[in-house]
Amino acid sequence: MRAWKIHQFGPPAEVLTLDNHAAAFEPGPGQVKVQVEAAGLGLPDVFMCANNYPLTPPLPFTPSQEAAGKVVAVGEGVDSALLGTRVLGPTLFQAQRGGLADECLMHALAAFPIPDEMPGEEAAGFFIPYLTAWVALVRRARIEPEDTVLVLGASGSSGCAAVQLAKARGARVIAVAGGPQKGEFCMSIGSDAVIDHRSQDITERTKELTNGEGASVIYDPVGGKAGRAAFKATAFEGRFVVIGYASGEWSRIELPEILPRNISLVGAMPVGFSPELMREAHQDLIGHWQNREIKASNVQVFAFEDALKAIEHIAAGKVEGKVVVRVS
Repeated sequence: MRAWKIHQFGPPAEVLTLDNHAAAFEPGPGQVKVQVEAAGLGLPDVFMCANNYPLTPPLPFTPSQEAAGKVVAVGEGVDSALLGTRVLGPTLFQAQRGGLADECLMHALAAFPIPDEMPGEEAAGFFIPYLTAWVALVRRARIEPEDTVLVLGASGSSGCAAVQLAKARGARVIAVAGGPQKGEFCMSIGSDAVIDHRSQDITERTKELTNGEGASVIYDPVGGKAGRAAFKATAFEGRFVVIGYASGEWSRIELPEILPRNISLVGAMPVGFSPELMREAHQDLIGHWQNREIKASNVQVFAFEDALKAIEHIAAGKVEGKVVVRVS
C-alpha cells in the first residue's frame, strides 16, 4: 500500500515522504476502511507538517483530513451493508490514517454516501469546506435572505464554500480576496462584490458597499489584520463568526468593543455535533449541490505522486477553491 507520511516536523519539502510499502491495517470498532479515490488537502495539513496545528497527530502520520472512496472493510458493530458503498467524510487522521494513501479510516457514523453523479475529486473536497460553512452560516449565524455576508479568504476552500452557500440561502455576499485573478474567481462563484485587500481598505470599502451600515455577518477563517478590519465593519446587531486563523494569528477583539453595537461573537467549528445533525447538514448540502446552487467542482486536482506539490501550492497561497489529490 502507498501512503504519504510525515516522520518529523518541519517544512513540507523536508518532512513529507512517500512510502510505497506501507503496512496494511484493519478498521476498529465503529470504523470503516475506505479505498481512497481522492483526498482533500487544506491549510491545516501545511500547519501539521510544522506541528503548528492543535489537532496534529503523533508521529508518524498520514495527512489529509477528508477523503472520498469505497468502503472495503467494516469494523465491529458496523453494518456490513456499507461494504462497496462510495462515501465521503473526515478521515481518522489523528489516528495516523489520513486520506493521502491508498486506504484510510473513517468513523462509520461520519462516512456519508456520495451521489452516483458526483466524481471522487469533487466529493473529496466537499465535506470540510461545506460543512464548515453550513455550521457557521446556517447553524450558528442563522443567516437570512436580508443579510449581507462578508467572507474573508473567499478564494480559499472554506471561503469559497461560504460564498456559494450564503448565495444559495439568498444573502448578499461581499468577498475579500487578494489580487484581480482571485477577485475574478470570487465573482465567478457568485459574489455580489469583491474587496481586494491588497489595494483596498476592508473596513472602508465594506461600509461603502453597505451604505455605511456594515455587514450583518462576518465569516472569518483568516484572523489577523484582515479579521480586525472586518470586525470594524460589522453592522449593528451583526454576527462575527470565527472560523480559524489562516493568517497565523487570531483576530484581536476586545469584549467591550462588542457592546455598543450589540455584536454577537460566534465560534463555529464542525465538531461535537450529533450524528443526526451531521446527516441533516450533509443532506441539505447535497440538495444544494444537486440543484447546482453550490459547485464542488471548484477544485484544483493533483496526481498522487505530486502530493508534495499540492501542499506547497497551498502554503504559497495559490489556492482557488479546494486542493484535491487523485489517488485511484
